[in-house]
Amino acid sequence: NLSKMLKFVVTFLALAAVASAELSCEDCSAIGMAISAQATSEAGIQDQINFLMGDICAAAPPELGCEDNFPAFWTGIATNLFNGEIGWYAPQFLCEDVCQEKSYTHAPTCEDCVSRLYGSTGYMADQEIQVEVVSGFLNSDFCGDDTEICPAPL
Repeated sequence: NLSKMLKFVVTFLALAAVASAELSCEDCSAIGMAISAQATSEAGIQDQINFLMGDICAAAPPELGCEDNFPAFWTGIATNLFNGEIGWYAPQFLCEDVCQEKSYTHAPTCEDCVSRLYGSTGYMADQEIQVEVVSGFLNSDFCGDDTEICPAPL
């Protein structure tokens, strides 16, 4: 479930803090990659499905067959949304400011990275950002040739 993922993140951050009082750009990047790997793992995706499916399927029109189709659909979304190279927690996005800060002023602390991680996750709740993410999926090849059924749940 979501609490397992948060426990994983907190544990990882605690270990990083013990290893070094000042979190480097490389450490922040490793955290971003670890979170991406967890979020795109089979177990991580299953936790997300378990967390999301009830509310989403309760609101979905019956003709979408949400209970049957949501797991495969969400797997496709999560695999792209949390991709370690270009996804939400990819180091280039999660650690951009942290790495720039290190380069020009001081080495960031663990709090810098924790703040970045929670800020990034909180950013996902913004409705305008959600619209941008959905538009990104709609304007990509995510749905392939399925122009009727796939876009509707997005």
